Amino acid sequence: MTSETARDRQPPLDERLEELWAEAARDGRRLPGEPALAAALSSSRPAVREALIRLEERGYIHRRKGADTTVNASLLDIPARFDRRVEESALIRAMGQTPQLDVLDVQRTRITLDEAEAYDLRPGTEVLRVHKRWTADGVPALLAHDSVPITGAVDPETIDPEQPMVDIAVTLAGARAEWEVVWPTATALDEADAAHASRPAGEPVLTLEVSGMSPTRGVCYWTTEHHLSGAFRYAMVRRADWR
Repeated sequence: MTSETARDRQPPLDERLEELWAEAARDGRRLPGEPALAAALSSSRPAVREALIRLEERGYIHRRKGADTTVNASLLDIPARFDRRVEESALIRAMGQTPQLDVLDVQRTRITLDEAEAYDLRPGTEVLRVHKRWTADGVPALLAHDSVPITGAVDPETIDPEQPMVDIAVTLAGARAEWEVVWPTATALDEADAAHASRPAGEPVLTLEVSGMSPTRGVCYWTTEHHLSGAFRYAMVRRADWR
C-alpha cells in the first residue's frame, strides 16, 4: 500500500483533530502547536490551521498567539449540541441508549400555498412527506414530519423512507443542504402525535421548525421535529469574551 493510499483511507482531518482534542480534554492538558499537530496528523500546517479555526468556531478550543491552545473540556459532558446537526440515532447512542427508527407514514402530495410561498417553490410542486419516530431504549424520544420537494426524475416509490432526510433530498431535490435554518418554539402535542409518542395530548414539547438550504439558497427539505420532554438534554456553546 502506498503512503498516498494509506492517507486516503484515514478519517478526515477534522475527525482526527477532534480525537486529539478529546484526549487532551480528558487528560487536562493543552493542545500542542501547529508544527507538532501537523506532524502527529501527517498533514500540512495550512490544513491543520484551517481545521483549528473550524474547531475554535465550534467552541472546542481557544487559541492565543504565542501560546499553546487551550481546550474546552466541558464539551466532554455534552451529548447533544443545539447548534449542530446530529443524526437522530447517533444522538441517542451518544446518550448511552439504543435507538430504533419507525416510519409511521409516507405520503406523496402537493405542497400547500403557504409552503409554496414560504419556501419559494412553484405552486403544485409534489412533495414526499415522511412521518418518523425515534425511540431510546424503547421509549419514544423524537417525532419528525419531513417534507422533501420532488424536483428531479427519480420515482419517489424507489426511495427508502428510513434514509436520513438529507440523503432523500439529494435524490429527489437534486441538491445537498449546506445550512439549516432552525426556529425553536414550545408547542403542545396534538392527538395524533400524542398517540405516537405515548404521551397525553396537549403535553408541551420543544419543537424545531427546520429548513435545509442549498448553496444557491434553494430549499432542499423542511421538517417539524418534536423533541419529547425528558428525552434529550441539549446545550449550546458560545464565546464569552464580550467583544
